[in-house]
Amino acid sequence: MLSFSVEGLPPREELLFKSLVRLLDHRTHQHWAWKAAQADLRVVGEQVPTDAAAPSVAVPVLAVGPADSPRGGHFLPLPLHADELEHTLNRLGAMVVHARGLGLAAPDGHIAEDEEFRLLRWPPAALLETPARIRLATLMTGRPTSLQLLRQRSGLAPQDCLDFLADLRRADLLEGARQAAQPAAAAAVAAVAAAPSAPDSVLPLTDSRPVALARDTVQPGLLARIRSRLGLLPTAPK
Repeated sequence: MLSFSVEGLPPREELLFKSLVRLLDHRTHQHWAWKAAQADLRVVGEQVPTDAAAPSVAVPVLAVGPADSPRGGHFLPLPLHADELEHTLNRLGAMVVHARGLGLAAPDGHIAEDEEFRLLRWPPAALLETPARIRLATLMTGRPTSLQLLRQRSGLAPQDCLDFLADLRRADLLEGARQAAQPAAAAAVAAVAAAPSAPDSVLPLTDSRPVALARDTVQPGLLARIRSRLGLLPTAPK
């Protein structure tokens, strides 16, 4: 899941760009979703100054404009063509993923599709300003989930789910499932280490359940002693 922002494009061209990205979602190597700011890719038009559109290793810039006014770096001429846009998104997406692998780009909202997490407690009202967010929080209650499962269960836009999860993470309300399992495993190991060693009279059975053998022979009762003296229990102690 990657995101892009749009700056300086005319409203018609911006709407066309977003529509083409949605149409190409089944063809691009990554899922792309629009984000207002702090996105993985900046898409800029002629209205953005050249110095403000300088490319960055962490956040690459894609310039879009008339064919007779190309800019340095990554550029797409108008009118946009689906094939060229698909190729460009795949190339820039690979750059972003590679930069993340090198630790050069790690947006706060980046959450892997299959990363499992759990909700620590019910979010405050400030994070639940829309019915969609209330639905997402309800789906996350009581069980681990992932971004992919959350999108499937809620039916909401991928970016809506991603933004909500990013807000939860910044508020320290989100815990990774693996992170939650580590303290539990450590506690179990500590409990085993602190448990007293088994006495000599405890022997394991075939199903690994211990059974305690009496240290002293149980003294027989009155009737048992009478029967023993009469020879009815020759093996019993006298």
